[in-house]
Amino acid sequence: MAKVLIIEDDLAVAQMVVDWLTKEHHIAEAVHTGPDGMDRLKFYEYDLAILDWQLPGLSGVEICKAYRHAGGKIPILMLTGQSTLDHKEEGLDAGVDDYLTKPFEPRELAARVRALLRRPSEVVKPLIAGNSLSLDYRDYGLVRNGHKVKLLPKEFAIVEFLLRHPGHYFSPEQLLNHVWETDSDSTLDALRTCIKRLRQRIDIEGQPSLIQTARGYGYKIEIESQEK
Repeated sequence: MAKVLIIEDDLAVAQMVVDWLTKEHHIAEAVHTGPDGMDRLKFYEYDLAILDWQLPGLSGVEICKAYRHAGGKIPILMLTGQSTLDHKEEGLDAGVDDYLTKPFEPRELAARVRALLRRPSEVVKPLIAGNSLSLDYRDYGLVRNGHKVKLLPKEFAIVEFLLRHPGHYFSPEQLLNHVWETDSDSTLDALRTCIKRLRQRIDIEGQPSLIQTARGYGYKIEIESQEK
């Protein structure tokens, strides 16, 4: 599960991409102008961006150049109506990771997204901690000590995100930023309620909580402590 930004001015294409990626269990959100896309990349965190080449106000190539110049490292997939070598070379020189020529099949887009998400090391860390803890992507399931619990999508997203960064604390604000849609009206109280519900469902009596909390630091999953 990844948080994906789509910057596409064709509303029908943007909605199709959002719907397909949501079906693939990603958090997908779309904006429709270059400046809006640049602002999202500047102020919010994503795992991958999908940019159209031609955008109002700021082109996809200009966005990519500015984002890379500022140190942005997430994978970028460019959507374009052109397939010439010069066109692709310009995009690759700007920092684009992959191309998809319009019109395209949603299945191909989803496959390219999966391939790009496998590249960064922080995305491909195994989500299996020994034999006692694993995630089942088929139905949002968490398996702990052989016992499987089916989670709600947001519950699954929280556990998955923390597992991708074992031992690292994340503040409630950071979790909201990573796991909820940017335009979501969810609150810190909603996050805390979700964490409380998660603990009730997945914790094992007599054992430390899977999701640990430290005042002033936030939440983490410490895999090593679960494997002793």
